[in-house]
Amino acid sequence: MNDPVSSGKAAVLVEILDSHGRVQLRERVALADDKRTFSIGRAVDADVTLDDAYAAARHATVEITPDGRVLVSDLDSVNGVLIAGKRHRGTRNVEVPNGVLQIGRTRLRLRTAFEALPPEKPDQLRPASVLHDPAWLAGIGAAAGLAQLGYTTWLGVPRDLAAVLVTTLISAAAGAGMWVAFWALLSRMLCGEWRWLRHAAIFLGVAAIFYAINGVLDLGWFMFSLPQWSLRAAWVGAIALGCALYLHLIHASNIAPRRAAIVACIVPALSGGAGQWVQERQQMRDVNHIGASLRIYPPALHLSTAGSIDDYFQSAAALRAAADAKRKATRADDDDSAAGDDE
Repeated sequence: MNDPVSSGKAAVLVEILDSHGRVQLRERVALADDKRTFSIGRAVDADVTLDDAYAAARHATVEITPDGRVLVSDLDSVNGVLIAGKRHRGTRNVEVPNGVLQIGRTRLRLRTAFEALPPEKPDQLRPASVLHDPAWLAGIGAAAGLAQLGYTTWLGVPRDLAAVLVTTLISAAAGAGMWVAFWALLSRMLCGEWRWLRHAAIFLGVAAIFYAINGVLDLGWFMFSLPQWSLRAAWVGAIALGCALYLHLIHASNIAPRRAAIVACIVPALSGGAGQWVQERQQMRDVNHIGASLRIYPPALHLSTAGSIDDYFQSAAALRAAADAKRKATRADDDDSAAGDDE
């Protein structure tokens, strides 16, 4: 492999970054055989001049080794050089792994010819790129959500479909708008970008997947005649909320993925548990509450064999006989207890 520095055609691109890591300025510094180092500071004769009151006139020097490593030496400055969160004062030849360092209050990124660049992005839409485009993801999630919302509304109130559907859509749109606006504002504050489409894609995509999974589980419960599990939707909702929180946190801040995963597990567990407890307390006090919430599906989807009418009446008769026997036994025990008390 040829050495870009020794060939006499190498250069270093010095980028000035803002607090969100976006490039504000770029300056190109040429390198040669007899010049592998350059200086950074406030002085006019420095190779890279910074407009930073917290930088020294000759603050640091940077050396690019033949194998592409970036070495920084502090020139006995007051504030030193900040590399990977650690401050270095008066040290020599400190390696900068990712090329990012801070001098004074200025963040810099040093890019060399050894840097591995990602492949070129296509300027035309391809089927595979749809999964990475927030606009397409948001559109697909919105369409799927509208279809599922319309279907569930039709199941509940088929006669007043138009009025209930419009009201439900307005409420859903208002809730989704507030949720996306909150995360977009957080992204603007922490990352310097609004990222509306990205957060809309996360919310709408997770909501559509949640309704789809919940519907599939409900249909499966009906098909296989499984006993009703009242907390099924709550568990699926908690998992969906956790996934949405994790994706929002990753794209709205610089939080580490591990911490984002911890928050995404704790918040749904606490909020879901508290909400479930409050709901159960209210239902216990509500005499008009009906716990059954079964959906109606075509009987052809029922996979379990149904019993005959004769079997139903025979089991009912047996149940009645068992109840009568139990009632007689209870009365006999009461009579014996009363006789013992009289004696």
